[in-house]
Amino acid sequence: MVFRREKIDMQNIQKGLSAIEPGRTFSREEYYAAIQNGSEILLKEDALAYSLRKSLSDGDIVRVSWNQYAVPAKKRIYRHDYSEAAKEVAAKMQEAFSDVRFQIFELIQLNEFVNHLIAHNTIFLYVENDVVDYAFDAMKREYAGRIMLKPSITEYYRYLLDDEIVVGRLPSESPKGLEQPWETRLEKILVDIAVDKLLSQIVPAGEYRNIFTDSIDRYFLDTKGMFRYTKRKGAEEKFRAFLEKYKINLEDDEQ
Repeated sequence: MVFRREKIDMQNIQKGLSAIEPGRTFSREEYYAAIQNGSEILLKEDALAYSLRKSLSDGDIVRVSWNQYAVPAKKRIYRHDYSEAAKEVAAKMQEAFSDVRFQIFELIQLNEFVNHLIAHNTIFLYVENDVVDYAFDAMKREYAGRIMLKPSITEYYRYLLDDEIVVGRLPSESPKGLEQPWETRLEKILVDIAVDKLLSQIVPAGEYRNIFTDSIDRYFLDTKGMFRYTKRKGAEEKFRAFLEKYKINLEDDEQ
């Protein structure tokens, strides 16, 4: 085969993308291979990068996570409009700990998936392990009377108030938010529902399967990232047992 360097042919790109199953995630390298498959054109690296940006801006593909893309089907990228209370906590954390990584999840995010709506919100603030205690002390001065540090399920319900803040540790493999780094990705939420000691008891077991199946049906999920996260938490076996118990079919590309 003779290769020659030419300008980008968008028809070749569309042809290459048509071979990718809608909804299946793929890497940047897989994208490059797909658009050059069967072509006599050998694109330079900068041209390949441009074609990727072009496909993204045209909506031909969507970014699911770092180096993970998908051809749109009926699924969407998960986004949540955070409450004013959660945004306020994020702003105070950014002001007090500008260099510290943290994420926020609020319980009402699950109302999209559950049969019985959650009336009283809880704001979960996950902070880097070395800074958890400092963050709790700082936020306690701002939110005295409605903040807890790593509570047990008994303590959680004993002192629960609306917009209660629960501070916990953020594992290093937690997937970063797509728009704001402090936002919590759906992938992390699902894993935590399955394996987190507190959250798994707060969310009713009768809602587990509905939350997972609706998430899988509606949204793109970075399953590789999910399983990396479970490994970092030391909970991969527990997570797989959860999926099996509740008959949840979650594609695992890590095996």
